[in-house]
Amino acid sequence: MTTTISDVAKRAGVSPVTVSRVLNNANNVSETTRIKVQQAIAELGYVPSSVAQSLRSKRTNTIALIVPDIQNPFWTTAARGVEDAAQSQGYSVFLCNTDESRRKQLHYLGVVISQRVDGVIIAPYDTDAENLAPLRRRDIPTVLIDRYVEGWDVDTVVGDSRAGARAIVKHLIDLGHRHIAVITGSAKTSTATERLLGYRIALAEAGLPYEPALVKFGEYRAISGEWLTHQLLNQAQKPTAIFASNNAIAMGVIDALDARGLRVPTDITLVCFDDLPGVSRLFPFLTTVVQPAYEIGANAAQLLLSQLQSAEKIPPRHVVLPTRLIIRQSCGASLHEAAQAPFSLPLRREIDVRVRHVRPLTEEELQFTNDGLATDAHSFRREKLQPTTYDKSDSDRLCKALRFQEADRVPHIEVELLSSQLYTYVLGRQVRKVASGRGPYNLQVAPQDAAEFAQRLGIDAIACDFSCYPNSLFAITAEGIRQYVDGTVKGWSDLDHLEPAPPLADQLNKLEEHLRAADGSGVGVFVNFTSFFQATLRAVGFDSIPARFHEDRFFMERLLDMLTERQEAFIRAVCDRFASDLAFVMVTDEIADANGSFLDETHMNDLYVKRMKRMLAPAKAHGKPVAIRTQGDINRLLPLLHETGFDIVHPMAHDLAELATMKQQWNGKLVFMGNFPTSTLLSGSRAQIQSQVGSFCQSLGVGGGYIFSTAGALTEAIPPDQFVAMVQALHKCGHIPGQDFS
Repeated sequence: MTTTISDVAKRAGVSPVTVSRVLNNANNVSETTRIKVQQAIAELGYVPSSVAQSLRSKRTNTIALIVPDIQNPFWTTAARGVEDAAQSQGYSVFLCNTDESRRKQLHYLGVVISQRVDGVIIAPYDTDAENLAPLRRRDIPTVLIDRYVEGWDVDTVVGDSRAGARAIVKHLIDLGHRHIAVITGSAKTSTATERLLGYRIALAEAGLPYEPALVKFGEYRAISGEWLTHQLLNQAQKPTAIFASNNAIAMGVIDALDARGLRVPTDITLVCFDDLPGVSRLFPFLTTVVQPAYEIGANAAQLLLSQLQSAEKIPPRHVVLPTRLIIRQSCGASLHEAAQAPFSLPLRREIDVRVRHVRPLTEEELQFTNDGLATDAHSFRREKLQPTTYDKSDSDRLCKALRFQEADRVPHIEVELLSSQLYTYVLGRQVRKVASGRGPYNLQVAPQDAAEFAQRLGIDAIACDFSCYPNSLFAITAEGIRQYVDGTVKGWSDLDHLEPAPPLADQLNKLEEHLRAADGSGVGVFVNFTSFFQATLRAVGFDSIPARFHEDRFFMERLLDMLTERQEAFIRAVCDRFASDLAFVMVTDEIADANGSFLDETHMNDLYVKRMKRMLAPAKAHGKPVAIRTQGDINRLLPLLHETGFDIVHPMAHDLAELATMKQQWNGKLVFMGNFPTSTLLSGSRAQIQSQVGSFCQSLGVGGGYIFSTAGALTEAIPPDQFVAMVQALHKCGHIPGQDFS
């Protein structure tokens, strides 16, 4: 017999209404009553009806994911990205598989609508928006994934099919191929037409003719790839290379070639779009263009969840994530090397697998596409901010300094703004605080408040902080700062219990909120990440550093690798989505103390440089300047930091004279940031503040290559009027005569 809410009420000695209030976490229930009701629920094993709850809330906390082929590893990986993001927000996911069938798509739309899902993520069967009419009529929040439709402007997340196809076909042309076939999906899907367009662009740029006989439309299935390959090989003009438009088609191509006794790449070259996870790890063979499948799913879920959680209608967003060209053996690029290095397990890491970031098409290339080829190209352009006067926020001012150019005044940013009273002083109201996560800061304000604060003071960019220190213990100081205490990773067994990274969709949503808040204000946005090195030091505990690097190097290297891989993937996801919107990328680190580097030169080169290069690679691939912010005496480390790839240095422990010397020595190579002393803000007079700001501007501001900032955290101890006085002095003293951008 099913337990009812009335049974619980009777056992607890309260009314059913009171039980309902407890279940819904209502405030008007005493703690004693709440405990009695919860005990009764536990004793009777009562399970609330999710249907009844959803009827009351008008939410089911479910979303639907509708994909064309769940057997394809691309869709399996994308689905995992959706599910991880949804689960982090308390949502469940219905997974539906359409098999590229219009009939099945229509059926599943009816099913998910009847299940009253809160939103839908769908890879549509074709480009006709009428086939999604059931969603449009009911105004169900929807995100398109991997594919576009015509006639419905809605949130969309896709990989850059056009640029990826162009890159892989150009690679084949560079290897000498002149008769390149393409086997793609249905002409009714946008991915098929976009990849064909990239193929045609590469041919046109190389002056090669477009041969319709070498183009085969089919389905994104292995059997289609097999059948169409036989067609190609039966033609008089046979291809020397085949470009398969997805991994399933590529498997069919291999089956057809095998049936004819042809080998790849000896007899014919084969490349494809999308990778085969697992297979490629054990047998790195296919040259591919890879889309970030997991990130496509996570981004789609983030867009949908932000729709569901927003009180206002969000304008449609169009996310195009970049691809990567992975050069392996199937294109024949390094056949002679492969002959000298037979495969064995485990595979050697250096077995000639090269990865290249594929950049988006430029405006000129897009124009060539539109003029030279008839196509409905999907492109999205952003409006550029208009220049502002020198006392207002201007992200372009920051960009000039990063290029060693003089702007109208010295740019200004702040990284650790931890004083709620300072926000209140400037905004005239209490700020909205948000969860601080596992970072070191106890105060993080809503992005809208941070952007308004910066705009009122003429600060040129705000930080979106992604600091994260897994397995680290913190305590709250009197100033409201989370102070590091110790780490919990003491041995190999603790590596199995490393705290997971925050959900990717939550982090992407956080950055998108910062960018929306700053949009049109002149305020730029930069991101601040934790270094793998600093995270490792804190997870292990500073007391055992650097002895652990000498005594248990394999353990330390394993932890370093785990955190490097995590941060590299995170930075790639952020840059793939938002690189064009960011002023620069910052890494906070702890590589030195007052005596210099924590590690000797050999260990810094072996343990730090190669991993940091890997961590920075996604930002560098997108052409973003990268900053390091660190404590300690780093003067002797500057050559190593420059070699590693850093463009900006914020050496927090160095004074004005030392900064001026560094800037002179590294002029044109490194941009410097900082380092106005907080001690002057604490106890200096207005005249002293203005005089010292003037000294910074005179010594560091001329010729670009410098960004003004305070040396350390702006805590509650800093008098708000002193900080404002510093800003006013910067606008006066930092103005560069003769530069008029108003």
